[in-house]
Amino acid sequence: MLASLFDDIKYLLRARNNVVAMWPKSYYRKELITVRLPTRLMFIVNNPAGVQHVMVSNEQNYRKSPLNSQTLKPLLGNGLFVSNGELWARQRKVTAPSTHGSRLPEYAKTIIACGQGMIADWRALPPGHVVEVTEPFTLVTAEIISQLMFGFPLQERGQVLYHAFKEYSASHGRVHLFEFLGLPSWLPRPGGWRGRRAVRRFDRVLLDILKAGQARDPQSPPTLLDMLINYRDPQGQPMAPDLMRDEMASIFLAGHETTALTLGWAFFLLSQHPEVEQRVHEEIDRVLGDRAVGFEDVPQLTYARAVIDETLRLYPPVHIFSREAIGDDVISGQRVPAGSYITIASWLLHRHEKYWEEPKAFRPERFLPPQAQKLQHFAYIPFGTGSRVCMGKHLGLLEVTLLFALVAQSFRLRVPEGVVIEPLGRMTLRPSPAMPLRLERRR
Repeated sequence: MLASLFDDIKYLLRARNNVVAMWPKSYYRKELITVRLPTRLMFIVNNPAGVQHVMVSNEQNYRKSPLNSQTLKPLLGNGLFVSNGELWARQRKVTAPSTHGSRLPEYAKTIIACGQGMIADWRALPPGHVVEVTEPFTLVTAEIISQLMFGFPLQERGQVLYHAFKEYSASHGRVHLFEFLGLPSWLPRPGGWRGRRAVRRFDRVLLDILKAGQARDPQSPPTLLDMLINYRDPQGQPMAPDLMRDEMASIFLAGHETTALTLGWAFFLLSQHPEVEQRVHEEIDRVLGDRAVGFEDVPQLTYARAVIDETLRLYPPVHIFSREAIGDDVISGQRVPAGSYITIASWLLHRHEKYWEEPKAFRPERFLPPQAQKLQHFAYIPFGTGSRVCMGKHLGLLEVTLLFALVAQSFRLRVPEGVVIEPLGRMTLRPSPAMPLRLERRR
């Protein structure tokens, strides 16, 4: 009994510090794992059929769990990432038109213009300069999402958001033991004051954006912010100010953090695999020559896109999905009591020995024909799946592909000698301690 309790405590401490470091080697072969927490069971669903059951075919029995909501709620409130039920369905319907495929060609122009600004800044640096790329990638993707979704150029406010979110991640990025122990949400969490300070800084920028949106020319092309401002419920009432704020915060988080991290991990992987990097450069040079990338080039950048897909397999920014069972269920033959936590770890699933050949190897070719036809759909879920699949999936893939092409056309990025970069699984999958890369000019 004491040995079992000691194992549980070790598990919880590992999870708190770094989620991806807590998985034993055996988990990469297992399809369903049961973990006994102090107050309930947690099931790690690690097979495609189980994922489909929880996230698609029986998704009505599962809601966002406290493991998710207590980490995100102080920043996102009742936004799409956290809400459940009718509120989630309504807000999803309101915001979905903002990422419709018909908007992507126009969005590409803003993505490219912002990316070219970052490239110009890098060209002004001395040869061989080392850049901690998480910051510029985050700043450019935040600028892009602000212009696309809110019609608002962030400029210097981007730095405020970047540091506020960095502080919030440091204080709230860990899963607190309180959630594992089933303690009530009103009990203060460690580091809460730092998180609240970060949210106040975040909110000052959101207020500037909202004021600008309310003063926008009504003849301007509609943005997501316009959709939120102009929304009226069946009784003719506008969206509550707090909820509007929560959706704006959610769009910022969803729209820039994951894209920035994917770019960083992609160039880290290229630096470790020169043969893949050479093939990327050959494709980009063949398709683009000396001109800038455009929306119409994306279908021809097939290998670059495969590199992005493989990066999302090995280093999925959203590396874990958490649910709570509303009622009793059966998953993969295992009885699941109501109230159980369900964990679906894309980090584990994407590296599962049964569903991937050489699962730890960086092989973009697995996402090219004919190998791509062999992939199991629910074994690869970088954007989630089911009705809660990331609304901005196609916009995100377009953005990361265009920015990847812009950078790779102009630079090689190299990890400086002696630098070790490890994945840190908290709110998202971030590089630890950082992602310093040396810039080498290609042209």
